[in-house]
Amino acid sequence: HYPPTQPAARLREIERRLAAGVEQARLILADSQFIADEAREYFALPAERFIVAPLGVAARFHPREAAEIDPVLKAHGVEAREYFLCVGTLEPRKNLNLALRAHALLPETQRQRFPLLIVGMAGWQREHFSEELRQALAAGHVCLLGYLPDEQVAQLLAGARALIFPLLYEGFGLPVLEAMASGTPVVVTGSSAMPEVAGPAGNYIEADDAQGLRDAMSLLIDDQAHWQACREAGLQQARLFSWERCAQATAGAYRQAMGG
Repeated sequence: HYPPTQPAARLREIERRLAAGVEQARLILADSQFIADEAREYFALPAERFIVAPLGVAARFHPREAAEIDPVLKAHGVEAREYFLCVGTLEPRKNLNLALRAHALLPETQRQRFPLLIVGMAGWQREHFSEELRQALAAGHVCLLGYLPDEQVAQLLAGARALIFPLLYEGFGLPVLEAMASGTPVVVTGSSAMPEVAGPAGNYIEADDAQGLRDAMSLLIDDQAHWQACREAGLQQARLFSWERCAQATAGAYRQAMGG
């Protein structure tokens, strides 16, 4: 759906391999119903060819006391619940420019108190972000942390005011599930698999609406009751997912494919 957000070589490999793989497969595993439905329609295949095995969440993603995460937060110059977090590779498909634009629309005092932290390695066309990032970094409103160990990411997720996940298109969105399991509200686009994963816990925006994202961020800053409701809804939603259920569905698919 968004060819310009992918390297040409990757697109060529998808075009070369995917159709043949689908043709050869007895069953096709998908990690969301959204992707199963899209693939079924695109390849004109019957629904019984697809098995949905939603992903799970690792045990390290759970609510944490401020004292537990304080050393990691201090190392990155932030306080618990006083920063927004993006998790994802810096490349166009992650739509991080929307997060940068929305954060820049916040009042100066809020930008200073609630900086935007971006965790993830530099990816394809990272120079696409250079101008907006340069301005935000120079002002001290955005911190680019790069790749971090899993435990640090888990602690940062548990301490954030909210996870900002403004993806153009996403087949599942594991950081959203991990944030909810950590007791952190999520702001996500209302398209692709996001409603399936975030459910009623999501603060939904359009993928091109910087003002809408800014408003969602402001609400999570200003309205503690709303923030708490999102936190509780996220914890409840995250309990619907587990790696055990994912493994059971996957094993069942293998047994079915082998005729068992």
